[in-house]
Amino acid sequence: MASLTPKVRRFLDGKHIGKLATIMDDGSPHVTPIWYMREGDKVVINTTTNRVKYRNIERDGRVCFLVDDGYPYVILFGTARIASERDRMKDIEKLAIRYTGRAAGTKAARTRFWKEPRASIEITPRRAVVGL
Repeated sequence: MASLTPKVRRFLDGKHIGKLATIMDDGSPHVTPIWYMREGDKVVINTTTNRVKYRNIERDGRVCFLVDDGYPYVILFGTARIASERDRMKDIEKLAIRYTGRAAGTKAARTRFWKEPRASIEITPRRAVVGL
């Protein structure tokens, strides 16, 4: 696992939208914007189980995760895994609060997101490319 510097951690803690690249079954890339949160040197995302990214990660956990503000940026190459031991509903609520604020995030989580089949996914970076 790559160890992230304090500068990279601070940048990742900013309220940016991540871009997650997964591998389709034909080998082509699939990229999607996504909310994320950093926990130590890992990144946690949450998605519905009917999404392409979820199926891709189930089959092949190799990912590339980009967080940018134009320039500066951080690219993490690593492995994603479906983290079934995590509280997926708590994770989506934390993410909704992070991106939309406490009141709106709590409401969205409980009235919409908790009604969906969800999964939390942990990304473990193996290598980081940094343009900060």
